[in-house]
Amino acid sequence: MYFLIPHQIFSQKFLELRKATKQKYYSFYSGETIRFKLYGDDSFSSGTLTGIGDSTLNFNSIKVPISKIEIIDIRHKTSNRVKSIGSIISGGSVAYFAVDFINLSLVQKANYKDVFSKNILINCSIGVGVGLFIRTFGKKKYFKRNKLNRIWIQEI
Repeated sequence: MYFLIPHQIFSQKFLELRKATKQKYYSFYSGETIRFKLYGDDSFSSGTLTGIGDSTLNFNSIKVPISKIEIIDIRHKTSNRVKSIGSIISGGSVAYFAVDFINLSLVQKANYKDVFSKNILINCSIGVGVGLFIRTFGKKKYFKRNKLNRIWIQEI
């Protein structure tokens, strides 16, 4: 029995974001798109990671030192329950109005005055408004470097 053992094995490096007091962490690998803000910048920058060095992130021909990154956007790595609940309430209100409209107009063959009932229209409008209002309270998910939050490069 023969075993093939490669002579050169390299470990893969990845960017890890972790709070020192928690087990939860976020990781970014080569090929992923990352949105970040550097110290002193007013706006966020975005790019696809093409490589990860010992202390730098590579974006095509641009190298960004880890020590200069202040905030990293982690919205696509986490879920946002508040926005989901707001979407469900708004969508449910619109769906209820549509089902009631189809039921009254096609199934029960009611006249147009009964189809556009003010009570149902007002209730569904309130539901859509409440859902959109709740969605505005959804968090913007950013990982900010501070005393306990660490941004560093790990190896697998």
